[in-house]
Amino acid sequence: MDWKSPNSSHLDLVQGMKDNYMQQLEKRSSVITVVLPWLANSSRGWNSLTDHSNMLIQRYYKWTADNTLCSWIETPGKTKAKYDVIYRRECNRKINDTARPSPLEPLFLNGKVINRNYYWPNNGNSLPAHFYTDTPAFVFYMHIHRDAVVTLLGDVISDGLKLVLYACSNDNPSLPPNLVKMPMYDEVFVITQHWGTAVFHRMVEILPRIALFVDFLKNNPEIHILAPEQGGGRLGELLRIINLDESRLVTGTVRAKTVYQPRSTICGMANAHESQMLSHLYREYIKRTFPAQTRNRLVLIRRSGSRRFTQQKQIEEVSNRAARDFNLTFTLFPDNPTPSLNDTMMIFHSAVIVVGPCGAGLSNVLFSEPGTYVLEGVCNRPHVNLCFLWLSHVLGHHWHGVTSRGGCEGVIDVSSSELETALRQVLRVWSSTTW
Repeated sequence: MDWKSPNSSHLDLVQGMKDNYMQQLEKRSSVITVVLPWLANSSRGWNSLTDHSNMLIQRYYKWTADNTLCSWIETPGKTKAKYDVIYRRECNRKINDTARPSPLEPLFLNGKVINRNYYWPNNGNSLPAHFYTDTPAFVFYMHIHRDAVVTLLGDVISDGLKLVLYACSNDNPSLPPNLVKMPMYDEVFVITQHWGTAVFHRMVEILPRIALFVDFLKNNPEIHILAPEQGGGRLGELLRIINLDESRLVTGTVRAKTVYQPRSTICGMANAHESQMLSHLYREYIKRTFPAQTRNRLVLIRRSGSRRFTQQKQIEEVSNRAARDFNLTFTLFPDNPTPSLNDTMMIFHSAVIVVGPCGAGLSNVLFSEPGTYVLEGVCNRPHVNLCFLWLSHVLGHHWHGVTSRGGCEGVIDVSSSELETALRQVLRVWSSTTW
């Protein structure tokens, strides 16, 4: 069957950041949406601790932060990214409270980035109330388009419609020029998003989109995968780990007779189900491939460029000393040169605690076992970014933030004494639940 051009004098823009965008698609004959409904597991309300139907991970842990970060979250307007609104101005300073498992809050299944230009519910003052109380209608979903154009950022145009899912970018209704010169494929699976070649976005936003569909793609090898980059690099390495051939990767704006568009990853807010599945696939690969290792590492990430610790040497000393005191193996994870993927996987898989400044190295907690402790040096205002809080939490890790006194984005000025105090508190919690 020949490809039918979606050329139109006008394109209706449907934007995934709208809470009702799925309803807007119902009358679109060129788009079919396949969903996996959420299964109710209790008449008394949802609890992840007992939910083995909808979630891979049941046990989660309260995230905590130092007094400075908590005060910013508790006070309206203190952070550029509206974390005060997202977390309802609630923050826990008590590291001991992270010791016991707790249910996942529905927020981490429903949350969205609040941005005046894109998503501004209740005049930017609060997310919808049900985000905090109700599970979503679907575990996951995928849109299937006929005779479509897919842009560089993963937006899909078909039959007078442009569907722009909520990611790290937004788009306007327009049809790319020179359609006949674009590559043409029978079937394309979309994982590309804005900034997709950057380490964090590749690890946390691009690759998870494929995790729930690995068997589907393995059983249909003729489907091309539209990605931010082609094979030969880290994306290709990670695809091989989950048994997908990197030769299937294509890039750029393309045409296709059938387009599979799984839900996007909202910028900095990792999808729980996709992230958990990807982490599971990685960890199963590690266990199959490498000799069994004792889980006994304290890993310190060393950045050499932006957002490096100003007191890196002192932090290495106090981390090494703390590791010795708690009978752990201290491991420094540098970024220049960055260890091989094999070494990276083994280091983070055997970690008990990971310490690092805000940066892409923390994405490697995807290789870590659930229950790993993550201690992050967080940027000061206005650069506060809590994407690793979100990622760590949905992966079932513990997370504690210690705030920079200044310097971001250039440096993260966390005092070694403050970090050591938090580190030893975290290690005491870990040791109390281990022995």
